[in-house]
Amino acid sequence: MKIEMKRVHGYELASKGDRLVAAIVRSIIILMAFILIYTVLGTPISEVLNSDADLTDMLFGIIQSLILGAIFYPLFIGNIGHKIFGLKVISVENGEDFKKYDEGALREALKNLSGYLIIPNIWILWDEKNQNLYDKLTKTYVVKKH
Repeated sequence: MKIEMKRVHGYELASKGDRLVAAIVRSIIILMAFILIYTVLGTPISEVLNSDADLTDMLFGIIQSLILGAIFYPLFIGNIGHKIFGLKVISVENGEDFKKYDEGALREALKNLSGYLIIPNIWILWDEKNQNLYDKLTKTYVVKKH
């Protein structure tokens, strides 16, 4: 059985599996960075992990996403997970690289916000173009680099 790869703007769409693995690796890298930062600051990791999540944590996550998106998208045309696995983010409308700092910041913040909801995250399972809700809102595709 031959599996036909979906193409958009001359690129092969990243598979659901590619996107999942890239997201997991991205999360692990961010977690390791925060563990390092907390260790350097002398805050016990157990104290951080045992704290109750509240609105402050949610706002911190959104701010962190805005900053990381603004840094990584101009450099990698996506986040660190995309870079490691040879993926990038492009515009649905014209196929151009999605690499402006403000676009990256918005996309990562929407990704963080959608993490608090189930439907936007599992949307990709049924979407024929492998898009999550935040992909649809920002009009982006995740594709394999040439």
